[in-house]
Amino acid sequence: MEIRDPIHGLIKYDEKEEKLINSSIFQRLRGIKQLALANFVYPGAHHTRFEHCIGTMHLAGRIAKQLKKQLKLSTERIKILRLAGLLHDIGHGPFSHVSEQIMDTRTDKTIVDRYKAENAHELMSILLIQNDKEIGTILNQEEKEEIALLLQKQKRGNIERDIISGPLDVDKLDYLLRDSYFTGVKYGVFDLDKIVESLTQIKIGRERTQLGIKEDGIYAVEQMLLAKYHMNTHVYKHRVRRITDAMLIRGVEYALEEIAELRNLYTCLDTVDFLEDYVKYDDKTLVDKILENRNGTSFEYFERLKKRKLLKEALSVEINEVNFQDSILLKNIRDMSEKQMGAIADKAGDLFSIGGNEIDSDLVIVDKQTTLNPTFKSPHVRIDTGTIMVAMRDDQRKAFPGSSTIFSNPAVDPEKDTLYIYLPLDEIERKDRKKVIGENKKDLLEIIREEAKG
Repeated sequence: MEIRDPIHGLIKYDEKEEKLINSSIFQRLRGIKQLALANFVYPGAHHTRFEHCIGTMHLAGRIAKQLKKQLKLSTERIKILRLAGLLHDIGHGPFSHVSEQIMDTRTDKTIVDRYKAENAHELMSILLIQNDKEIGTILNQEEKEEIALLLQKQKRGNIERDIISGPLDVDKLDYLLRDSYFTGVKYGVFDLDKIVESLTQIKIGRERTQLGIKEDGIYAVEQMLLAKYHMNTHVYKHRVRRITDAMLIRGVEYALEEIAELRNLYTCLDTVDFLEDYVKYDDKTLVDKILENRNGTSFEYFERLKKRKLLKEALSVEINEVNFQDSILLKNIRDMSEKQMGAIADKAGDLFSIGGNEIDSDLVIVDKQTTLNPTFKSPHVRIDTGTIMVAMRDDQRKAFPGSSTIFSNPAVDPEKDTLYIYLPLDEIERKDRKKVIGENKKDLLEIIREEAKG
């Protein structure tokens, strides 16, 4: 059996994989967009977690076969790796990583640690693999345990887990190419074939190995890391994408307060009732539920998203020594709490008025973002070049930055923090809006400074 995929061509799958793909819990992924509302600015970005998971299954099998002799992988073990690739994102909630930022803040860390998960969404994948009734009719207990183990947080040195979740894992290799294709940009293109061909086992101890690359794969990995950086700056953190993400998060946060049925949706629990309730929701069902509640602030946010009446960026300021010269003030702004950002939102709303009316502070968002260069940090997704190992031709082992002429550059700023303020200024004409924002920029900066002083 096979299906045609725009990224990998023909993807073959066996009977067990077909049953999992056809299960209701996997079909739910058709309703969860890979890039949330990126289609607001990139109209083709309607691809979902469904096809991404099939792509990661394919790549897991392809890489496992490439390493079969080195790792002495049996046919059954390769099948387990493919199944882990297929099910690795089964726990994603509506709008993928966007709403899961809320999940991480609301979930008791002890339950995340108990299941040895990296974060809340990986916890949900593990819980669903272990407890979903339909999956239980397809996979036996041993298979479920083996797959869950590959998704769990472990000490470095498990090369099979590196294939599923590591510096050069199948997740990143698929979504960079897939996101680039469906957004219509060329930033995410890299030489996948060369990376796969150059992957190798590297010993890092007497009994520990990790997934690395041969020396001739350095240029392809440089290409991939640059692709990830440029996809981040041009797609994942595009101005409109940032705003829609912020609106989604704020709207869902209000919905959890205002709608009884959603109150515990993002508080992960290992109970049957919670899991059954959680999988009822995808992007559309969550939005429909929120739009039923016509009087709440959550309704206001999602009605705006529905009509594309987006908040506007009133301020974008890098948190650095140039804009904030006092060292203590700079540190306080970098460490600013949610409560302080809420106070800034209240005061920012008071600065602006529409038709003589002050702006509702509930519709003002203060958002702080961190960008890592040349890698990037988005919730739960990071390539750390320091953990990629290279097997040199002289049998020496080097960390990737020491082998790369691009990524060893000490002049590259490793991290950049930016503070954004978004307001509902859509009713002001574009030509007038720019003037209004310009007139208030100094006052917004002073509000930030004053709040940071404590």
